Amino acid sequence: MLIGLLPIIDALWGRLKELREDDRGMTTETLIITALLAAAALGAMAAIVAAINNRKSDVVNDINSHG
Repeated sequence: MLIGLLPIIDALWGRLKELREDDRGMTTETLIITALLAAAALGAMAAIVAAINNRKSDVVNDINSHG
């Protein structure tokens, strides 16, 4: 899931770096790209939390079956 997002995030990050070099201020495009990067970060965080929670239940089941 995250592997598919990496090229998109990389492209957005590159575009954001280009826009930052322009000192005319924040454009709408810059704000949209920043919001998309923030949303991608939240999505990645949600995927990590879900993976941890899934693994936690496996560990609890292992402990209960051996206890």
